[in-house]
Order: sequence, then structure tokens, then C-alpha cells
Amino acid sequence: MSSSRNLGILGEEMALSFLSGLGYHLLERNYRCRLGEIDLVMLDGECLVFIEVKARRSTLYGAPQEAVGAVKQARIRRLAEHYLLCKCDGDYHLRFDVVAVSFKKSGNHIIDHFKNAF
Repeated sequence: MSSSRNLGILGEEMALSFLSGLGYHLLERNYRCRLGEIDLVMLDGECLVFIEVKARRSTLYGAPQEAVGAVKQARIRRLAEHYLLCKCDGDYHLRFDVVAVSFKKSGNHIIDHFKNAF
């Protein structure tokens, strides 16, 4: 497994733990279909939240959340539509969040949660 893949998995685990601590409830992790993958699908009260997690070791290529541009956002929206058609039987409020996990050389990390990111 590549180093960037390991970093992504660790970032997702940290994001999941962080959001669970805020009271979010996990519905799906790494929801996949022919259109791609959504990292986390969670409930925040009555709101269905589609979450993109980005993890970085440095800001050499920008902050983690900057990697979720217009093309990525459009893909996540299409994936969310697919998820709703295939998996949901209720009527939910929807939200798209980004969780950025920045790993520091010291071994510490910073988690930034962007609600309604797009």
C-alpha cells in the first residue's frame, strides 16, 4: 500500500473519530459506485452529510481542503445523488462537508471541519 494511501486511511480514521465525538452517526464509509467514492456518509441530527476527507503532511501543494475544487465537488454531488437513489428511503436535509487533517512533523495533527463546504 502506498504512503499516500496510508495517509488517506489514517486521515479518514481521525476524521471519523472526530465527527463521532461531535455526535455524528456513521452510515457508510468509503461508499463506492461506478461514479467514484464518498469517504464518509454520516448523520448529524436530521441532516445527511456527505464528507470528503483530505489529509496532508505539508502545505507544499496547498492546504488539504484546497484539493476539493469544482470538479471534485461536482463528482461528490453526483455520488450523493446515486447514494440517495440507492440507499435512502427518508427525506433528509443534505449537507456537503470537508474535513482536512494536517499532520505535523512533531507527530501532532490538526483537524479542520468545514460545514457546508460547497
